[in-house]
This record gives sequence, C-alpha cells and structure tokens, in this order.
Amino acid sequence: MAKVLQIISHSEDETLALAEKILQLLTPNDVVVLTGELGAGKTLFTRGLAKGLGIDDMTVNSPSYTIVNEYQGEKPMYHFDLYRLGDSSELVEIGWDDYLEKDGLVVVEWGERANEFLPKKYFKIEFTMINEKEREICISLENNE
Repeated sequence: MAKVLQIISHSEDETLALAEKILQLLTPNDVVVLTGELGAGKTLFTRGLAKGLGIDDMTVNSPSYTIVNEYQGEKPMYHFDLYRLGDSSELVEIGWDDYLEKDGLVVVEWGERANEFLPKKYFKIEFTMINEKEREICISLENNE
C-alpha cells in the first residue's frame, strides 16, 4: 500500500471540498472504501462525492438499515454501509457483484468488514479523528493483484 495523499481537514466544509476534488482521480467504475470510527466523517465525505457527481448531497444519508442506497446524478453512485452487516455473505444476496459491474461510483463505508469481496484495485480512504473538528484523511490506492 502506498499513500497517495495525507491531509488534515479542519472543518466539515474542507472535508466536503476534498471529496469533490478527489473525484478528479476517480473513474465511474471505481470503488472507494471509507474506514474510520463512528463520527469520523465517512458519510460527510460521501456527501461531497455526491455533490461532485451532481447529486443533491442533502439526500445522502448513511444506508445503515438498507445496506445500499442508489443515487442518480450526472453519473450514478452506489453507497454501501456495512456497519450492521451480519455476515459478508449478505453481499451476495444484495447483488454486490452486479454493483461492481454497473457504470457508477461504488462507495463503501466500513468496507474492511468485507475484505474478501473487495475488488483487486480500489481506493481506500482512512479517517482519523484528531479532535471535534479536525480529521486526518489518508488516501491510498490498494492493489491486491
């Protein structure tokens, strides 16, 4: 794993802006895995990605009870939250492989809970809380080929 970018966000606005800028590195079929403790900024970052894709970012919420939400914008985004995933085999039931083949950005909160289902290449974004407002955000490209 090589770190592509390490940044300190000092506010929610900076985190949203960073997410929009990150889109320049992504293609429509990329998978983005977000990791970090509860409240670290994963869903906020997802809202920034949505905004950059022309999706109303205020409609983006953590899909904790449905596991996946689909958003249509200039390009679609599929937002997974695996926090309440009982067993990673549940991903097969909801059509995980189908989502990976669709034309759209796949964003996965708590993706480390389904490591065996992640594609060989994906972007990993780790959030670490420094204090109430500041977050360290580390972005890497994972390549398990």
